[in-house]
Amino acid sequence: MSQVAKYENRYGDVYTFTKQEDGNVLWEGNFERVKVGGDSIDPAGGPYIKAGQMLSHIIWFDEFNVIVESFERVDTGYIIKCKEHEYDPNDFSHLDY
Repeated sequence: MSQVAKYENRYGDVYTFTKQEDGNVLWEGNFERVKVGGDSIDPAGGPYIKAGQMLSHIIWFDEFNVIVESFERVDTGYIIKCKEHEYDPNDFSHLDY
């Protein structure tokens, strides 16, 4: 069963993120007003997603600990091309002390 996360932006638009079997993520929602950069997608009201970011830090869903690499436009939104986050259990640099 695929994992699905929902994200509601500040305008009340709901976006869904569905993890695909190949590890990429299907991002669907309202893209009528969107800024597309070479390595970023920014729908009006968010979420702003840029290559290099960890997706779980943007959509606040722990099951999506993947690094955004690029985007591919599809009929219903975007495929977010991802790579697995290489977790180092000895790296505590992300924690605030």
